[in-house]
Amino acid sequence: MGEPNQVKWRGIRPVEPREAIPVQPFGDFGTQVAKHSSINNDTTIIHTVMSGKILYLCSLSFGMTPINAGEGWIFVRDENDNITYYLFTTYRQQNDGICISMTFNPPLIIPAGYDICIQSNTEYCYVNGFIFGYEV
Repeated sequence: MGEPNQVKWRGIRPVEPREAIPVQPFGDFGTQVAKHSSINNDTTIIHTVMSGKILYLCSLSFGMTPINAGEGWIFVRDENDNITYYLFTTYRQQNDGICISMTFNPPLIIPAGYDICIQSNTEYCYVNGFIFGYEV
């Protein structure tokens, strides 16, 4: 391995090959979650975290194509269907679409029983959502 005495280090510390590889909080186990949903003037659940599991949300994409002006959201609800927090919300004018993506580093932790939902509040205001993460 290199010099164990830090006082004698010069330059970059030599490391054993695997020592410098970062480890994700979920390790090499868990179930990969990659889900998508689309709606128009409605609310839908993209994913519900399974009982006894935790979702490590790594990234999401949100798109909105409004034929009519309206609002769109992607948010997290608790087990009682109360909105806990919004991940993204937007109001768009007619024919003024948007597409965003977010990466969470470290991953966002979402407890068991919680839902990730998308919502559109206007007819012909299409909303798309995609999430990626690991359930452990």
